[in-house]
Parts: sequence; structure tokens; C-alpha cells
Amino acid sequence: MRRKNTAQRAARMCGFEMTEKKHNSKIDGSDFEIENAKKTAEQSERECPSFSAGVKKEISEQKIKRKADAHALLSAFTLSIGALKLMPAKRYWGVHYVLESEAALSLVSKLAAQYFGLESQLNRVKHERLNAEYCELLLHGNGIDDFLTATGLVSFDAEGEKSYEPHVPKSVIETEMQRRAFIRGLFLACGSVSEPKKAYHCELVFKNAELAMFSKRMISDFGIRIKCTERKGSIVLYIKESETLSDFLALAGASDAVMVLNEQRIVRQLNNTVNRGVNCINANIEKATRTAMKQAEDIRLVLSVVGAENLPPPLRIVAEARLNNFEMPLSELAEEIGIGRSAANYRLRKLCEMAEDIRTEMPD
Repeated sequence: MRRKNTAQRAARMCGFEMTEKKHNSKIDGSDFEIENAKKTAEQSERECPSFSAGVKKEISEQKIKRKADAHALLSAFTLSIGALKLMPAKRYWGVHYVLESEAALSLVSKLAAQYFGLESQLNRVKHERLNAEYCELLLHGNGIDDFLTATGLVSFDAEGEKSYEPHVPKSVIETEMQRRAFIRGLFLACGSVSEPKKAYHCELVFKNAELAMFSKRMISDFGIRIKCTERKGSIVLYIKESETLSDFLALAGASDAVMVLNEQRIVRQLNNTVNRGVNCINANIEKATRTAMKQAEDIRLVLSVVGAENLPPPLRIVAEARLNNFEMPLSELAEEIGIGRSAANYRLRKLCEMAEDIRTEMPD
């Protein structure tokens, strides 16, 4: 896979908020210099690449040709981290997003302009207290009501009154392609994945429990086992198995990331196989060393009591060979003195038995 410079891993995701949020940087047209923000983002990407940001960039660069699929992705993205924001100075409502992945926000901005005619303001902000950088995107324009309705951030009752209750519109998940696009939007908004060299871990973090459970069912329908837990008031869907993670990334459209993951999994398996082999060899060497030390100790005892001249020639030869070649494995020792391995082993056992007899007869 071509290693692309990518942004830092996705920041903590935020949920639905109907009240106006305060940020260190005010959203004003004069503050949103898109070209400068892009240059700053590219510099940050070069300095702090991450696997998770690379996956989001890969997904964001894929073309979406069907309007229905674009609506599905925008719906998932907006329901996950979008928030209504009132701009009093300009007297209009907009949808506000905060995310570290500029690539994902750029995709949302492009789709919103293409299919809803919305204007966008994108800025990269540095949070001094947290020493972190993130992007802010504000969508606004004459098509904002259509956008809010299509994405499910608002709905209308029978009397035509607006209802600010986020929901997943049935129209955005009718086909399999739409559901795939919806899952892609979920990952871009609230997903992250660990570097495969460190761990197999992918998660989606939701503030909205209903959306989390809906997403879990949708992902499970594709045969992907995804688990659920709660963390600091958020619902977290997560995957820890390598094969399941590979299937999920493929579902999200990150084919390059799948290749990297599979390559890393093969490397891990090879390393584990090599480590097991090395451990086995080390254990055998340690066992052989302990045996050789015991044999040498027994031979010295026999020689000190019986004397080398009183030993039968076959035992004397193997005894001298063992003392002179302490580090030799049994097979090499046998080859050194020109006998078979079993014969050498038999003679060494005889010497050890003689040593045990001597120890038994020795007074306490």
C-alpha cells in the first residue's frame, strides 16, 4: 500500500446539541481561509501521520456517483456528530461539525454543495489548552431545510411543524449500497482504528444510544460481529478480531487499509511461529546443557574414586570425550568417537549409574 501522509487520529466525537456551542475560534466568513487551512493540515499530516487518519482519507477520496448513496453518507455523518448552530450576526441556521479529519469534512462539504447547494466554511483550529488541532465545518445556505430533512436531523409532523428529534430516514437505507454508504459515513464521523502493528482494534463512539444500536444492527446484518460497551457516557461499538476488522474495513471501502492489515497479520503469524521455534530450540539447548553438566559431574566422581585406568576402554573413551567436549550434543559426541548415538548414550548412562552407586555407598 502506498503510505500517504495523513492527519492525526480522530478527535473525541460530539453528539446532538440543540444549544449553541462555544469554541476558541468564532465561525466567521473572514476567519475561514480554506487554502491556508489546507496548507496547515497538510503540514500536520506530514508531521503526525496515523493509520486511522489514513483510512479516513482513503475512504474520503472514493467517488460517490449516486445521489441516494450521498444522502446516506451525509445522514450517518450528520446524525453522528452534526449539531444545529445559530449564527445571530448573519441570522441563519447552519450545521456544525468538529473533527480532526479534514479529508472527511471536505467530502461532506463537497457532497452538501453538489446535492443541496449549501455553502461551507472550513477552518483548522488549534486548541491551546489541549495542545491539539481539529477542523470545524459549517454548512449553511438556502437548501439547509432540505438538508436537515434528508439527513434526519429534523422532521415535520402532520401539521408541518418542525421536530428536532434526530432519526434515520428510511429513504437513506433502502438498498444495500445505501447501507454501505451509511456505514462509511459512520466511520468517517465517529470511527477510529488502531495501528495494526500495535493492536487489532476499531471502534465507533456515539453519544446517541438509539443511533448506536441502530448502527450495530445494520453492521451485524453484513455478517460482522461487533460488540458494544459504555464508556464515560458514550456508547462504543468495537471490533478486536483481525479477520472481523478486515471485513469491516472492506465494507467501509478501505481496500488499501485491508491490504496493510492482512500483511501485518501475516507478519505477526510468522513472528509467532519463529518465536515458538526459537523457544523450543532454547528449551532443548537448556535441557541438553543440564544433562551434559550432570554427566560431567558423574564422570569426575567416577574417575576420582575408580580411576580412569580401571575403567573399561569403551567407558573411558566416552568419559574423556564428554569432559573434553562439554558443549557437544550427544549425536556430535558419538560421531567424534566413532560410535552410534545410542551406544554413546548407553555408555554415559552406565557412568551415571556408577556415580549413583558410589554416592549410595558413601557415608553421610
